[in-house]
Parts: sequence; structure tokens; C-alpha cells
Amino acid sequence: MKLLVTGGAGFIGSNFILYWLKNYPNDEIINFDKLTYAGNLENLKEVEKNPHYSFVKGDICDATFLEKVMPGIDVVVHFAAESHVDRSIIKPADFISTNVLGTQVLLEMSLKNKVKKFHHISCYDEKTRAMTKEGLKYYWELNDRDEVLSLNLETKEIEWKNINKIIVQNYTGEMVKIKSDRIDFLVTPNHRMLLVTKRNKLLFKEARGLGARNILPRGLWTSGEAINSDFMYLLGFFIGDGFLAYQEKRTKSISGLTKQEYLLVAKDNSTGRFVSVGKLGTTSEVVSKSYRIFLDVPVSDKSRRRLEETLTRLKINWHAHKGAAGEHIYFTSKLLHKVLKDCGKGAINKRIPRWALEGDKEGLTALFNGLIDSDGSRGRNFLRFTTSSKKLSEDFSELCIKLSLAPHIFTVRSKGSYYRGRFIRGGVSYLVTVANTNRSIITRYGYKHVSKTSYIGKIWCVKIPDNKNLLVERNGVFAFCGNTDEVFGHLKLEEKSKFNERTNYNPRSPYSASKAGSDHLVRAYHYTFGLPITISNCSNNFGPYQFPEKLIPLAITNLLEGKKVPVYGDGLYVRDWLYVEDHCRAIDLIINKGKDGETYCVGGMTQDVNNLEVVRKILKVLGKDEDMIEFVKDRPGHDRKYAIDWSKIKKELSWEPKYSFEKWLEKTVKWYEENQGWWKKVKSGEYKDYYKKQYGDL
Repeated sequence: MKLLVTGGAGFIGSNFILYWLKNYPNDEIINFDKLTYAGNLENLKEVEKNPHYSFVKGDICDATFLEKVMPGIDVVVHFAAESHVDRSIIKPADFISTNVLGTQVLLEMSLKNKVKKFHHISCYDEKTRAMTKEGLKYYWELNDRDEVLSLNLETKEIEWKNINKIIVQNYTGEMVKIKSDRIDFLVTPNHRMLLVTKRNKLLFKEARGLGARNILPRGLWTSGEAINSDFMYLLGFFIGDGFLAYQEKRTKSISGLTKQEYLLVAKDNSTGRFVSVGKLGTTSEVVSKSYRIFLDVPVSDKSRRRLEETLTRLKINWHAHKGAAGEHIYFTSKLLHKVLKDCGKGAINKRIPRWALEGDKEGLTALFNGLIDSDGSRGRNFLRFTTSSKKLSEDFSELCIKLSLAPHIFTVRSKGSYYRGRFIRGGVSYLVTVANTNRSIITRYGYKHVSKTSYIGKIWCVKIPDNKNLLVERNGVFAFCGNTDEVFGHLKLEEKSKFNERTNYNPRSPYSASKAGSDHLVRAYHYTFGLPITISNCSNNFGPYQFPEKLIPLAITNLLEGKKVPVYGDGLYVRDWLYVEDHCRAIDLIINKGKDGETYCVGGMTQDVNNLEVVRKILKVLGKDEDMIEFVKDRPGHDRKYAIDWSKIKKELSWEPKYSFEKWLEKTVKWYEENQGWWKKVKSGEYKDYYKKQYGDL
């Protein structure tokens, strides 16, 4: 994803860029900033050599220059603004120009460059599931701890990748339906389909722009530890047609010894024979334990000979048995009994253990053959596997994918039938067919393969780092397919006396009036031109890299210089304080999950903390007395209280502040103590003139 961040050299903008590149290292960011008094590229020193980051110096009011930067942009995050009330009183025209005119120019460029086509997430429908290490999952079952199968775009190797984020949104509109006997997709028109060329190169194409013939890729599984192939064949056979039998038998102890004691005393190590020892101990009875493993395989079965040879090579002392329940091979092994318990108890609960599915290709091939020979069938042009276990059908499908095969799960429902006079109750079983040929989407077949359909419901996708694809399943059909999380959002990040998303605007300074005007412009472009936007209104931010005209960094840096802290009026003005990283997390959620056209209020953890209390907390951290406070003349139009209700973003996007005010105020003070070189440069030159004009010789 490619982001244009305006005002990215400022306090919140630079923190956002650092946050985003840390969490989404493969995304590209263009930082577009005019570098006015508060813009400082030193904030971004740690990423200035990052190949995914670039800086462009420019003015958002310059439409001609902005137009050169906009092509290819997926998301615009708009921080660029004149943002200090005191300065708006001195030079209100600057605020009107940047905050209103600049926003209008940016909106026009977004429309002209058709950024809106990236607003809707490239998504799957509700029935599509992702293949995880825990099996197939619907979008509501996924979490950010899940790993999914993905195809490496360079090596074509199949590998496990962690989910970076999960995106779900409501959708009403056209979907592309791709359907054949071995393909099943229902995706948004802009969804990126992963395809392979005739030269065996991987590429992405939008679902609405597929060519005449589109081949789906098959991957290569090259990972995993080597596991003995004979053992893996036995494991597959047991999963398909085996069961465990554990028995305990209690008998009288003639010697009065336990089994272990008797072996030590009665066995002649020179001959290996047991000798009579008489009554030696007081143990009355001993317990004999039997760990038997049965494999249901008739003598006439084609796979019987191969199974016998496999057991012999493994040096397992096996026995043949024929009884009323059928023909079996069985053997006894405590160790194998324990290992095979991982395969589940009872036919309906059978599964392939995770450690087995992570084996190398040779071992997986043997496992596959064991499963087919036990509970499958082979034909000239087909392979089939049947099971009553849903989990096993999914595990077997994963196994097929890793062997470059194409599974298709069919659900079979049976009422039951009679066998040798007994009624066998029916139920649900799963038939998995396996193909070893390429699968193609052929658009010339028209509606038989590709068609358009209306859709109302949820759509979803996940972000997969590096590979940008994952293995998905729909109606039993599996395929590697692209994933994108490209959303366009216009984010107004500001500090207003706005209680919630429904509160009417009531600006009282040139700054707040200009910001209100820019918000109204953004909404107007949404309703008039259909530009997809989101707006966030935040409370007062604090944290690293904040320009020292704001209360918290001003107080900290003045005290570190031995100067007094200027406090307006009586100091009882209330602000809701939000740590900047909490703000960045909120923006992240709004970009990826926020609803088109919505406004979200983002607030902090504080409850009616006034400016005087904030300064006192800083004094306490630095060990200073209250005589370092200097009350100064109040500024015009000073809002008495800002308080943000962030219940909407918590309810709809599951966001809430993670950082408490007191804890992170201490960390912020520490940051300014440790980075004095940064803020001392900032507080020189033009800042000194501004400071003197505001606070005199204080």
C-alpha cells in the first residue's frame, strides 16, 4: 500500500510515520511537508534511509506540484495544518490558507487521480475461509495470532505467514463470481487474483480484468523436518483405518514382588532365563498393561502386502487376526500407542497431527499414500479419500496443497443402510477428490466461469506481509489468492472542544474556525462527489517530538533550562490528554476498518485534568517546586474545557487508549531529558521571537 502523509514532519505526522513503518514495513510512505516552523525532519532520522520512505517538500495549496505526487497513491493521511491557537490570533490568514484552501486542493487532487477506487477493501465474501494451522476459519474466527498458508512470490514455495491485520466491512455492490467444477470465488471487482504465466511467473490481476485464460498457481513445499517415510506411511494408514486398544489385567503376585522388582531378582542375566524365587515380598497383585494397535485391512486388500512390508522394515513384530469384527493386523508398542493418540479418538475425531503435516516432501508423500491406501481409492484419472471427520478432511486437503495437488471437499449426507443384517446409522461424511492438473479460469466460457452478481453483506480480507496472498477455501475448493487492504481515508487530526460525533461546531478562534471549515469541506466532497472519506477529531496529544510551544513540552523544556513555566489565566482550563501512539493506533483502525463518510472522536484517559495540575505533575517528576509556575495574561477566546467522548470508536472499532496519562507523562519527560539536542535546536531562531512576543522576558 502507498500512503501520502501530509504534514509528516510535524509532531503527530512524524510519530504516525514511525508507527506505520514499524507495523507495516512493506508499505510505502511519501512524506509531503512544507517544513514550516513546526516541521522538523530530524524527527524522522531513523527512517530517512528506509527504501519505503521518501520526503517531498511542498505546499498542499500548490495544486500543480501536488498533482505530480498524487499518481499511484492509495491512502491520503492529512495532517498538514496550522495548529496553534496563539499563532492563529497573530496571523489568522495563514490558518485560513492552509487549513481550508490546502484541504480543498488536496480533495480536488484525490478526485482527479481517482484515489477513491482504493477505498473499498479488496475482499472475499462471507463464505470464503482461510487455511490456518488450526484448520479452516471464517473471518470472524480469525485473530492476529493465526498463521496462514501463503505462496512466496519469488521462490513459489509454500510457507506459513502470520496475519498482520484483519479487515471486515459492510459491502453493497457488484461482486465477481468465478465458478467451475474445480474453482469457486466470490470477490470484489478490484480483488487481486494470483495467477501464473506460461513462463511460470507469478502475477496479480484484478478480478474484473482477467485475460482469456488465467492459470491458478500451485506451490512447492520445501520446508519441514525429515521423518522416516515408512513410519509416515504407517501413520497415514492408521489415521485412515486404525484404532487403539488399551487394557489392564490384574493378577495375583506369587512372588509378592512388583513386575519391576521381579525382573531384577528372578532373571538370570547370563542365560536370560527366569528362576523360581519363592515368596519374597508383600505385593498382593500386579497390573499388566497392554498397548495394542489395530489396522483394519483384509488379506484381499491391494495395500495389505505393502503395509506388511512396511511394518517388517520398521522391525515391528506384527500379527494377523481374523474375527467377527473383520480382518486385522495388530501389534503392541507403548511408544507408538502414545504417538498415535495424537491422531484423535474415534473415526469422527481423526486428524493428522501438526508435527506430521510439517514434515518434508518425502515424508508427506508417504503419509498421503498411507491415507489413500487405507481409506481412499485410486483410479486412472482420479484419487479419492473419504472420512467422517471434518477436521481430517481439512488436514488431508492441506497435505494435498503441500504436494502441489488440488483437493476438493464434498459433504455427503447419508440416511443409513443395512450391512449383514445390521443397520448402520447414517450421518455426514466427507469425500475429497484430488486432481494433479492445472486449473484455469477461462473468460471465453462466459457465465460458466466468470459472471457478475449483486451482493449485500460482509466482505473481509487479511494483510499478509511480503507475499500478499493466502490459501483460501470456498465450498470445498482451495486456491492461493491475493490479498490487499487498500483503503482511502481522509483524516482530519485536530484538537477541538467537540464532545462527540454529533456535537455541533462552535469555533471560537481563527484556528478552530479554519479547522471546522476544512471538516465541512471534506464532508461536502463526500456527499457531492462521492469521495470516500473518514474524519477523526482528537483531544490534545502529547509525546516525543512535540514542538515546544504546546503546554507539556514547553513546561518540560523550560524547567530543564531553569526557566519558569508560563500558565494562562488561572490555569484551570481543562484538556483531555491523549498519548500520541494511542492516536496513531486509532488512525490505523480508522484507515482499515472505519466506515466511509464517518467521523470518529479519539480521546485520552484523563478525567478533567486542568493545565495547572498538568504542570504540577511535571514539576513533581522533575523534583521542582511550585514557585517555578508563572501565571500570565490569558489569551483571547480561550476555550474553558475540551472533553472527548470516544465511546463510538470503542464500540465500532474496538479501540481504547492503552497508555495512562501519569505513566506516559513520566516517559515523555524522560524523552525530553534524553533528547536535549533535539529541542534546543527547535527553541532557537524564529521560536525565540515567537516566545518573546507571547510571554515577554519570562
